Amino acid sequence: MITIISIEAIKQIKLFSGLEDHDLKKIAEVVKERVLPTGTTLFKEGDVGDAFYLLKEGVVEVNKENSPAINDIKSTDESNFFGEMALVEGAPRNATIKTKSECTLLEIDKVNFDMLLRLNSFIALRIMTALTQRIRKTTAVMKAVTVEEEKCGKLITLFSPKGGAGKSVTAANMSAGIAKLTGKKALLIDLDLQFGDLAFMLGLKPKRSIADLVEAEPENADDLKKFLTEHPHGFSVLPSPFKPEQSEMVTSNHLRKLIKIAKTVFDYIIVDTHSLFQDLTINSLDISDYICLIMAPELTHIKSMMQCMKVVETLKYPPEKIRMILNREECMYAITRAEIEASLKRKFDYSLHDDWKNALSMVNEQKTIFDTTNESAYRTDFGHLITGLTGEKITEEAQKSGLLGTLKGWFGGKEKSK
Repeated sequence: MITIISIEAIKQIKLFSGLEDHDLKKIAEVVKERVLPTGTTLFKEGDVGDAFYLLKEGVVEVNKENSPAINDIKSTDESNFFGEMALVEGAPRNATIKTKSECTLLEIDKVNFDMLLRLNSFIALRIMTALTQRIRKTTAVMKAVTVEEEKCGKLITLFSPKGGAGKSVTAANMSAGIAKLTGKKALLIDLDLQFGDLAFMLGLKPKRSIADLVEAEPENADDLKKFLTEHPHGFSVLPSPFKPEQSEMVTSNHLRKLIKIAKTVFDYIIVDTHSLFQDLTINSLDISDYICLIMAPELTHIKSMMQCMKVVETLKYPPEKIRMILNREECMYAITRAEIEASLKRKFDYSLHDDWKNALSMVNEQKTIFDTTNESAYRTDFGHLITGLTGEKITEEAQKSGLLGTLKGWFGGKEKSK
């Protein structure tokens, strides 16, 4: 049985609490109420996602193929809704939902669900928050039933709420530094799917991208390696799609599967994201071991970072997972580190001193800071950042290389002065 629901009934739903009456009226126009008996399967894993559901009364069970029941969703839960993941990602249903008691459900079809997210960003954030919490719970259950021991690399996601913070340059140099200074295996993933240019920035000419990878549906490490491009410094790169329209091919399900495979091969996976809290970005942040928030010492960056930190707090990421990085410290006309920390009410974990001439030169020459052995505050800062994040020691060979570069710089300068 399907009935139309009133505005007064909409007001009682936690997801919509706090909305204005005109917004509630629009929601009431598209929501349908259904009553289902015990044992009814709403949808199965692999089905096409065509609707979003809120549980008004009753309990439903969430199951995945070849796994025990993941969890129950109750009408009294804070996040008493489901079906949003398939609609947000455009991917098939990733679980089977079955009623454990007689249930009263509110149903919103895909077209109206998209309208709902555009209607109010607060609703979108609530749904995303619940989604990340659900992923954590599901991941914990799946780990509990997994007995196979395997290598598990660390995932580091770089995010900046504002463009121009130097996030991509930092991601490239971090990947090069991990490979060159520690000797560990690193993978750099360009998750700026529409306009990412890490491969170009590094002077690489890849034949395949992340769009080609997900289309091929890799199942193991050997499948993954076919789509990677190797950098001379010893790290691998998975480029963004070659065409902006291919960005729609990559979903959060693809990302999680890709990371799971990559962790069996690489010691560190570095993800460079778009400067928006999109579904893919939030999923990457959620499954990361470390989240590096990067900003420049400018007023607009401070404002954006303050807003970003509020969202991070709403998403309930543990404080020990967050690493704050100040880029271009002490550049001309910069706001001081102390002033920024006072505004943010949070100290930076790392900083990268300003070296814009060399940084710009290296970008234009498609190189990293580790293509030179010349010592600089900027290069030293990266050493501190990498050892701090990874806990790895710099190899003896890398230490000798750095010392040799310094000596060459000294004697080279003397020769020129003669």
